[in-house]
Amino acid sequence: MTILEQGTHPRFALGESTTTPSSLWLKVLAERFNAPELDIISTGEGIRRHVAPTSGVKSNFGFLYHEKGAEAMTRSWQAVIPQAEFSEADLGPPASSEMHYYRQDIDAYLWSAALGAGAVGRSGSKVADLTFRDDGATIETTAGETIRCGFVIDASGYNSVVAKKLGLRDESPRMRTNSRAMFTHMVGVKPYEEVDSEPEPLAPWSQGTLHHFFDGGWMWVIPFGNFSGSRNKLCSVGLSFDNKRFPRDPEVSPEAVWKSFLEEYPAVGRQFTEAVPVRPWIATDRLQYSSSKCVGGRFWLTAHAAGTVDALYSMGNINTFQSLATGVKLVLEAFEKDTFTEEHFQPLQRLTDNLLRFQDRIVYGSYAGFRAPELLELWFTLWGLTDGARVREVLKPIVRYARTGNMTDLTSYDACPEAVFTGFGHLTEVITAEEALDLLDEWCDIMHELEEGRASVSETKERLREAMESDERFDMHVDEITTGLGEHPWLFEPLRRHGVKAYSTAFLSPDEVLGLGVDEQGDEGPVKAAQPAWLDERKAFEEQAHELRTELENHREHAKNLEQELSAYRTNATALEQDRDAWMERATRAESQPPPPSSFDRVKKILRNLGRREG
Repeated sequence: MTILEQGTHPRFALGESTTTPSSLWLKVLAERFNAPELDIISTGEGIRRHVAPTSGVKSNFGFLYHEKGAEAMTRSWQAVIPQAEFSEADLGPPASSEMHYYRQDIDAYLWSAALGAGAVGRSGSKVADLTFRDDGATIETTAGETIRCGFVIDASGYNSVVAKKLGLRDESPRMRTNSRAMFTHMVGVKPYEEVDSEPEPLAPWSQGTLHHFFDGGWMWVIPFGNFSGSRNKLCSVGLSFDNKRFPRDPEVSPEAVWKSFLEEYPAVGRQFTEAVPVRPWIATDRLQYSSSKCVGGRFWLTAHAAGTVDALYSMGNINTFQSLATGVKLVLEAFEKDTFTEEHFQPLQRLTDNLLRFQDRIVYGSYAGFRAPELLELWFTLWGLTDGARVREVLKPIVRYARTGNMTDLTSYDACPEAVFTGFGHLTEVITAEEALDLLDEWCDIMHELEEGRASVSETKERLREAMESDERFDMHVDEITTGLGEHPWLFEPLRRHGVKAYSTAFLSPDEVLGLGVDEQGDEGPVKAAQPAWLDERKAFEEQAHELRTELENHREHAKNLEQELSAYRTNATALEQDRDAWMERATRAESQPPPPSSFDRVKKILRNLGRREG
């Protein structure tokens, strides 16, 4: 295997924020394809120990809405991330399953790992020409090197060599979203909790991926030095705009756009009063692009080579890792069976199309919702619900595999990979992926009428609410979701079997937690041994929870008694204060009156009177 890299490592790249689905898919890849390096970069602890202490921790998604000219945020939401894996030995930084990738170090580590596994690396090699043959392809580099191969995997992103060679780029992207961005790395970015303390978040804003929302776009703030012991003080900062409403003016520099934005939004500006870019701003035109197809008999365009949407909600890494789980399997099968046909790779084509369509619809509705916080909050519930569904669909095979050790349990998504990505909350099986996408399109149509000025914000909000709550299959009570979002950290139960540590089951029902991988027919027959251990663990967990609830009630009763005593003390204090005031009033009156004559003065007066009489 030969890897051609146009640049050299270390290098600047985006795709810095992970999510629970992306980390879980990394674990699937690591286990299925015997790539322990991918498991290492799936946790903050692994990166700090084996790569470098330069990637940031991520304990939450933070979202703040700002009105133009306002001195403080208008509304805030926070989703605390369930800890998918942790270690008691990791006592330095906050417990964090997710992280902020410092891509310079992460990419260099993976490059070195690939070379160590036997790949041939060619950094600083630019493709001059590419020719496909019946039995593979021939690549000519600008350095004059000729490389013959059986298959081409193109991971070159927007500048896809294969897409340009074969004319695969769609003239008009197949996305509803139309956005642009500008971004850089900075030093001196203040933690937001230091410049705006209300309301107090569940977790510090600075220990998560922070999103600043405003009418017309959003900003990301991704710190890398947000834990004790970090050796990286940089912070990734990007500003994205609705390209239809605020198109880029090539005559205005990114620096001028940035300065003007901070002046218009002072609540955001306070976070950047001391911030300085360490590299030039990069400004884009429209971000979105797509391809007519991403696979052929001898090539595969990976996720970002096939198309992209927007960085909102950090979905890019999920798309990449999930499509790798299917794509690598199909490529290996093609070599094993010599089946290099486009039809062989169609499951990967359908998966890629579905992932991009799903991401685009969620992001598009958010851009339309940026017009008002109450509308954004309503649409925002869909991100939480669908992200939970994505976790479920990858977590279930992981849980089964953790209990059985059977690879067929881990790779169950092979049956229909294009369907393993979406749904709503805990009810992912009630409709197919295509039905879910069609439903999202219907809801996007409602937002589109607002975008075109054919409906008001209030009308759109009511129509969207009615549409979201109309299907009883989803049991979608949006008020409960929006009220509860971020108010309580999600809980998890640990899974410990076959050396697999503490997978989050926050998104699985209790029956699923107990039943997945239990009493199922595997390669070695029914698996029954795990059930008693898990029932005991469940029982211990419930007993501990009961003890904690009892202790909490005792504390509440004690607090109630203390409050009553405090009230009595306050009443007594009030009476004493009234007595004090009365005595002070009497003393004041006494001081204002002339003093009574003394006895000596009276004797002198009598003698004077006697002297007058004698005279």
